[in-house]
Amino acid sequence: MTFLTGLLFIALATFLGRALLPSRQILARSLWEELGVAYLLGTAVIVVVITAGFLLGFKMALLWWLPVLAGAAGWVLERQRMGATSNLAEVPWSRPMGALLATLAVAAVLTTLALPLNEFDPIYHFAYRGKVLLYEGTPLNEAITGILSNDGYGRLVTHPNYPLGVPILEAWTAHWGGWSDRWVQLPLALWSACLPMVVAFGLRGYSKSAASYGAVLSAATPILYSYDFLADGLSGLSMAGLSSTLTLGGGADLAVMAMLGVAAALFVRARQVDCRRTAICAGLGLAGAVMMKNEGLALAGVCVLAVLLTLLLPPRRIRMAIPFVAVAMLGIAPWLGLRSQLPSIDENYSAHMTAENILHYLGGGRELIEKAPLAMSGREQPDFENAPARVGLVLLAFWDEFTDWRSWGLLWLLVIVALPVTRQRLQDPELRWLSLLVLGGVGVYFLTLLVTPWNFPSLRDKGIPERLLVHLVGPIMLMFGAILPKKDT
Repeated sequence: MTFLTGLLFIALATFLGRALLPSRQILARSLWEELGVAYLLGTAVIVVVITAGFLLGFKMALLWWLPVLAGAAGWVLERQRMGATSNLAEVPWSRPMGALLATLAVAAVLTTLALPLNEFDPIYHFAYRGKVLLYEGTPLNEAITGILSNDGYGRLVTHPNYPLGVPILEAWTAHWGGWSDRWVQLPLALWSACLPMVVAFGLRGYSKSAASYGAVLSAATPILYSYDFLADGLSGLSMAGLSSTLTLGGGADLAVMAMLGVAAALFVRARQVDCRRTAICAGLGLAGAVMMKNEGLALAGVCVLAVLLTLLLPPRRIRMAIPFVAVAMLGIAPWLGLRSQLPSIDENYSAHMTAENILHYLGGGRELIEKAPLAMSGREQPDFENAPARVGLVLLAFWDEFTDWRSWGLLWLLVIVALPVTRQRLQDPELRWLSLLVLGGVGVYFLTLLVTPWNFPSLRDKGIPERLLVHLVGPIMLMFGAILPKKDT
């Protein structure tokens, strides 16, 4: 039954998203592009609304029905407005490319569902709170609010002040049929499958070839499926899902990636076709990214700042920027209100992100002592008296990622190619704000890891910074597509 409920959620979110999108005459798209964008948009709206419901004091048992009603209404409105397949554009890719995209999408879904939840973060950071929502009905329950260590921070089991997007999706899926560590992942299995469709949608306004290449390059980025792909040869594949090798599953990094990608793609198209409704949808997508993981809030700030900075140069398109920023802020506000009632965690990056700390580490401040339980349980301690400067360790880690083709494919090479280094490219308004978003995202993550209160080599062992940089795949692919010819020949 949980499997069927998961399929029901996917259908309802897609119906809702399709109803929210402008007509196909205004915003051209193929069926596959529409389905990918609609699912992510509908999912973003659902998690934003349910989060707002928690803030207002409603329980999950009642809030569960909102997607059912909204999805049903969306299906009726969509049928009345344009029919099931009317006015759809042709897919931008060839049949062989379409077959490749379909194969990778199906493989991503099947790989996600092949094993139940079995890694630390998906179980303790997300599924734990999903079970609290399912059985207690609210995050404002002692099972979350009471998770306090001796120093007053919420660190005993989970991250109590992480956003509730993934737990909401899991709890919703488990509402009928009970909790299943395998099938609650069903709504989470589509992130990698949807991203290529979103990128194609965002680049359609440039050319069909840009949309096609962007989709294929997105789908062929290895880290969308596995960290350090083939780094240890074929032996690593046998451990997929049993260690920290698999990106797919019950974590939230791909969720942030997908939501940021759909927000960026919708805003690119909104500016191109001058459609405020599309800009509103983009704002909802950005709010959805914030609902998935704490890093989504930082990226939302970078995105809003990038958009506002582009207003300094023509064409400003203020008519698109205002609804985008306003709707995103309104969508994020309920989570900030709810978050203030949950225990904070001891990393508290906002408190560490001070000019004093940044200058200290940029000036050669040494690495911090390891505080993880593994280090305190008998493992030989490193010599922290002669520890290296942290800035060198962080720079090296970023360089390793930028040059690791096994994980990233052509992604970071495309960033270099797409950066606006000529006057002609600077004239493209989409390239300006996408470049600011990508560079700002990398910069924020660099500074975050520079001042982290944790031992950086320990974080490196846990897949940092690659788990953060994967959030930027969508904007990078859109930025690359923006330098391609704007008309097909």
